[in-house]
Amino acid sequence: MIIRARHIPFFVRFFSFYSRNGLKNHFSHVRFECSVNTTGRPVMLIGNHFSWWDGFIAYRLNDLFLQKKFHIMMLEEQLEKRLFLNKAGAFSIKRGSRTVVDTLKYTSGLLHDAENMVVVFPQGTITSIHRRPVRFEKGTERIIAGASDKLMILFYVALPDWYSEKRPGLYIRVIEYSARERTVTDLEEAYNIFLEECIAKQIPL
Repeated sequence: MIIRARHIPFFVRFFSFYSRNGLKNHFSHVRFECSVNTTGRPVMLIGNHFSWWDGFIAYRLNDLFLQKKFHIMMLEEQLEKRLFLNKAGAFSIKRGSRTVVDTLKYTSGLLHDAENMVVVFPQGTITSIHRRPVRFEKGTERIIAGASDKLMILFYVALPDWYSEKRPGLYIRVIEYSARERTVTDLEEAYNIFLEECIAKQIPL
């Protein structure tokens, strides 16, 4: 049985507070580039999975720009160790289990409600920020196939850089994936192109 997302007001407020102040305290600065309009559409947010901070980056991004009901897919073994995260929108997926199908259907169902956003890290696990290209697992395509036809797919890339600072800065850039082709191969190729563009933009002239 999958662990379904809950939204307990105290924990939702706490994670909004923690994502704001945690990022502020651990990074010298945090800069977002996001100009999308998500009104009336459910959102699937796809990001690079390189650190413990990733869920909080997505949470802060949602608070500032997207303002949807936050949901995030987590590996079941990780969520069971931090079950309080379930009270602020986390739900489980257990790789190699029959319940994977249930999780994918549940995720697609969430994406029929225009108030919802689901964060997915298609790499499936934390990997080095230097590993390229990013590889997507096939479950992403099945989620999209079962979601609303109004689904908005957003890519984000988060990149840290220290330069001359003691603490790293964090740069987050967001774009909409608007192509009709939504196979895992198409998504993966488009995401990696965006990733390379973000890296090129990150490097000062």
